[in-house]
This record gives sequence, C-alpha cells and structure tokens, in this order.
Amino acid sequence: MSERRKIAIGYALAVPVVLLIVLLLHTSLVGVSGSTKEITEAAQVMEGVNSADLLVKEAGANAQKYVTSGGDQTYKLAYQKSVAKLRDTMQKIGLQTKDEQSVQEKFRALMPLVSKRLGLFDQAMAAGKKPADWDKAVSGAEVQSVLSDIEKTMDEINGVQQVRLNQQVAACAARMRVAKALTTYGGGLLIWLVAVGAVLLFYDEKARAWKGVERRVHTKVLQILPLGVTVATDAGIILYANPAEEDLLGYGPGELLGNNAAHLHDLEGPGSERTVNEILDRLGEGKTWEGELPIRKKDGTTLKAPSWVMNLDVPGKVYRVFVHREGRRSTAGLGDAAHPSA
Repeated sequence: MSERRKIAIGYALAVPVVLLIVLLLHTSLVGVSGSTKEITEAAQVMEGVNSADLLVKEAGANAQKYVTSGGDQTYKLAYQKSVAKLRDTMQKIGLQTKDEQSVQEKFRALMPLVSKRLGLFDQAMAAGKKPADWDKAVSGAEVQSVLSDIEKTMDEINGVQQVRLNQQVAACAARMRVAKALTTYGGGLLIWLVAVGAVLLFYDEKARAWKGVERRVHTKVLQILPLGVTVATDAGIILYANPAEEDLLGYGPGELLGNNAAHLHDLEGPGSERTVNEILDRLGEGKTWEGELPIRKKDGTTLKAPSWVMNLDVPGKVYRVFVHREGRRSTAGLGDAAHPSA
C-alpha cells in the first residue's frame, strides 16, 4: 500500500471523528442555550414574586392613607392602581410557572390569600375614615394569619426558583466546559485535516494520480469544512477557496480564483507592518502563525477573524494556506488584534 493511500485512509477515518465532535459541540451549545433560558425564567419568576410582595404592601399603605386621611380620593386612586398592577403581576407569574407543577400548587394557594388580603383592605376602607378604624381593621389575628401565609407561600415559590436557578447555572457551566474542550481539541484536529487536505489536493505530480474514493473524500471534506480555506501561490495568486471562505468573504463560487491573496486582508492600518513581519518570521521558521486578522469582504467591510497562516511545501513549489474562522466586525487596527501563537 502506497504512503499516499495510507494518508488518505487515515484522513477518511478522521472525518467521522470530526463530524462527531461537531455534533457534540452543537449538542453542548443547545444545552447551554436551554440552561440560559431556564435561568432567565427562574429569575423573572423571583422578580415577579418580589414585585407582588411590594405591591401588596403598597396597596396596604395607600388604603391606610385613605382611611387615616378621612377619605382622600387621591389615596383611593393610588390604591386601585396598586391593586391593578398586583393582579397583572400575579397573572404573569401564573403564565411563567404554568409548566411547573410544584410551583403551580403553591401559586394556586397564594391567589386566594392575596385576594383575601385585598378584601380586608377594602373592608377597612369601607368601614370608616379615622385612624382608629384602620388600627381596628388590621390588628386582628385573621389579618396577621393571612399576612404570614402570604409571606410563607411567596418564600416557598422563590425557594423552588432558587433551586432551579442554581441547578441550571451548574449545568450551564458544565456544558460550557465541554464546549470549550471540544473547541480546543476539535479545532486542532480540524486544522490538521485542513493541512493534510491541502497537501493531498495540491501535491504536484501525485495530485494527477488521485482517483476514486481518496480524491472524493479529500475534496468533500474541504467543501463541507466550517472553516474558510484559501490556497495561494508564493506570488499570492489564489488557486483555491472553499465554499466557507467564499461565504465568509461574500464572494460567489469561483470569484476568488486568480485574485491576489493580498486583497483578503486589510493590512493598511496601524501596526500592520509589525504583524506582517511577525507572520513572515513565523513562516520562515517553518511554523504556523495564529492570531486575529482583519479580513476584507467583497463589499469593503472588514471582520476581525481568528486566522491561521502556514506554508505548504511541495517539491519544487511553495503554497501558502490561509484559514479563517468567522469572527467579529471591526474597525480597529491590525496591530491590536494579532497575537502570534507560541
């Protein structure tokens, strides 16, 4: 078996591993998204419960002012607004917890307690308009019992949400660790596959002898790879750009071929000369340069993208391989973004 065929077989076997890594990474990120949603919902329920507690107290304060002021309508209107806000808040809590059976049971117990508390306020406002009337209406054992039950039930709902929040924070952190590990090790494997694919795709005389499964596998991987790959001659003429690179830069199929690789990057900003020298020094040592580069899209906008630059030595020829991963839109200079790897 030829050495080239051995490389091709190893490369073909690595493809399912890459696909598995991508699948696991996707699953982890979906899990992170789900945990984030759960955390947000739990926090919103806790915020709603706290708001309801404050609105109950606010309604009581306005009812007291109405009675002790001798029936000032301003306080009655304020009381009615507080009650309307309270009912709206309680309705939102009910909708947010409709899928949580344990919370719904507590919420169903809370609703009549709040209604009873408001009923006592209404009775006090209707019974009299003197400070003594208010003291008499709110000092009974029944009133204190209702207040205690409301506070207890609200604390129980918040307790359930706090447990939910803590569990999802821990789950989110664990999934992020998995995603980080997959990105680190999976990214290394992808870079290795890119290098192998480039060697096999542009290996001068042997390239013409490729056939069958080997060639289809190598080409297919570069076509579906979620990283942008460009291969250029040592003079900078682009010979190959995969679909991910064309999409990232906004070009149509084949539009990059024949262009100069210098147009891929915005190398005119402050610090550009230093970064270019760092790249050339790195490549002169036969190593891969890694960092952020401002890539120039077809429409003239630039993106700061994690990038790799490497030389591909073929007997009698040298090709330059650029690998880009989608990054962030930028207007900053190149010198602040690029950090060569060790």
